[in-house]
Amino acid sequence: MFKRLLLALFLLVPLTAYAALDLNGVTMRASVNKTSLTMEDELLLTVTVDGASGDFVPQLPSIPSFNVFLRAASKQIDNFHAISTFEYVMMPRFPGKAVIGPITLSYGNKQYKTDPITVTVYRTPASSSSAQKAAPKPQAKSSPQAQAEMAPANMPALERDLYNLAARNGDKDFFMVAAVSNKAPYVNQTVTLGVRFYFARLFMDNAPYTEPSISNLFMEEIARSEGRQIINGRLYNYQERRYAISGVTAGAAQAGAATVRYVPAASLSNLSVFDRMFAAVAQEAETAKSNTIALNIQAVPAQGKPKSFYGAVGSGYSISASVDRDKVEAGEAINLTVKVNGSGNLKPTSDLKIPQLPGFKVYDVVSNSGAIASNGELQSYKIFKTVIVPTSSGTYTIPELSWSYFDPSAKQYRTLRTKPLSIQVTPSSKADTGFDFGAHSDLSNGVRQLGRDIRYLKSDMADAKLTLLAKLASWVWINYLLGLLVAFAGIFALLDKQTLASRRAMAKARAQLKNAYTEEAVAEALSTYLQVRYNVHTASLPLRDISASLKKRGCPPDLVKKFEDLWRHLDAARFAPVDLQGQGTADLAQKATELIKSMDKGGRV
Repeated sequence: MFKRLLLALFLLVPLTAYAALDLNGVTMRASVNKTSLTMEDELLLTVTVDGASGDFVPQLPSIPSFNVFLRAASKQIDNFHAISTFEYVMMPRFPGKAVIGPITLSYGNKQYKTDPITVTVYRTPASSSSAQKAAPKPQAKSSPQAQAEMAPANMPALERDLYNLAARNGDKDFFMVAAVSNKAPYVNQTVTLGVRFYFARLFMDNAPYTEPSISNLFMEEIARSEGRQIINGRLYNYQERRYAISGVTAGAAQAGAATVRYVPAASLSNLSVFDRMFAAVAQEAETAKSNTIALNIQAVPAQGKPKSFYGAVGSGYSISASVDRDKVEAGEAINLTVKVNGSGNLKPTSDLKIPQLPGFKVYDVVSNSGAIASNGELQSYKIFKTVIVPTSSGTYTIPELSWSYFDPSAKQYRTLRTKPLSIQVTPSSKADTGFDFGAHSDLSNGVRQLGRDIRYLKSDMADAKLTLLAKLASWVWINYLLGLLVAFAGIFALLDKQTLASRRAMAKARAQLKNAYTEEAVAEALSTYLQVRYNVHTASLPLRDISASLKKRGCPPDLVKKFEDLWRHLDAARFAPVDLQGQGTADLAQKATELIKSMDKGGRV
């Protein structure tokens, strides 16, 4: 026994080690907070490793254009799933284009790499002169703009405007500026809003920041960073926040002022020891406020707009389509998923419209969207899910689906298309339960025969020359007695509304509904009751024909209406997207029970 236990422990050790090195789902990605900066700025590089456990450090490539420092490393574990984040501060050494090569990670005998990132470093007037080494000089408040050195014209609009706005405020110790990358974007086109708080003196901790107010805009924060700028020979530090904004409707829009409420640190050189203890408390809070920015949101061109345009504006989009299975039986549900992603804001765009697919019943589309910040831009995605149900066997092809967007740089619409998907459908192997969700509701060629629910019987009793019934019929008093019994039986049947068939249908339906845990089970119970109570078969019948049969067999119109509403809810619940299945089953079962009770009391065959 001891040897077996020892052997089991011996085998368990390598299995545990293998499980720790399971590489399924391990991903690594890298991004920077911006792709354009000056020689005075700093770049923040973030490397995220998702799904790897243990201690490790990604290997950075040689980056001669920057001095690189590891600022922070953190690890988050949730339900044995680890996410490690490494942040690096990068200080530019040379102006020009610089490539951050692939960052590598060797983990579990496998190597992971990130995509290269290209950034541009601009030489500013201050960085090319001796002003960086000059001692701080008091500036004349009368002419700060005259002494300001402007940024190079080839810098991106956002970086240039932030630099130049700051250069005009060189006579202040604390100030804020704001700028956007484009003041005339199209509706849903994402542009970047940058807000900087400059300070040439120290300030006390806990300086509350208030985001810009917005009008006719969506706004989402995408990055934070720090930097430096020399203005008229004086060194300023700044803290920066960036936002992705996009216009809601065509017309005027505004990004309001952001504010920082700060307490300047007092100069202690001329104070006594006693006064220094209370100098900070004596300072009053001050407020720095950025400039407001007016934008003009443009409508996308009406000319040439395709029907497959749902409002997306941007570039670099991609689309894909997939099904959860490509071999099913007739009447079984298939989940169809379409995903779009790219640079831009997809949240306010309309949902993709799935056309009618020959041979399928198509249900409504459910969508969800999200976005992440990557390399100073907003990368978003939108996922569309629907359910399609094949109605008969055969080989079907889901044709390509079109999705269009407007490219503002080219000022034209572009259309993306998914690849066709092939579906193999075999005949249904399920027994007829009287409930078919996948049946067509209408046919273009008129009436068709679905089956027979009446079987005519022929008796050979009439061929007998003399039967017992014939002999009894010759006795007149027995005929009167039988007639009287038949009359009493008819009266009794009229007074007692619950016939034997009704009781049997009611009991069977209640038993099924009591144990119904799915919408299909509720539908089968209701179908069983209709077959026994009204002799109405629901298999492969459209709802319109079922309702007509119920009315023909005496079911009151109000109960038929309740049945139609419940049947539609069951149909929708059965083939709803996966995210919505299983909701309200108990409520549907209760409604079915109440409907059966009402039919049993008010309906007649």
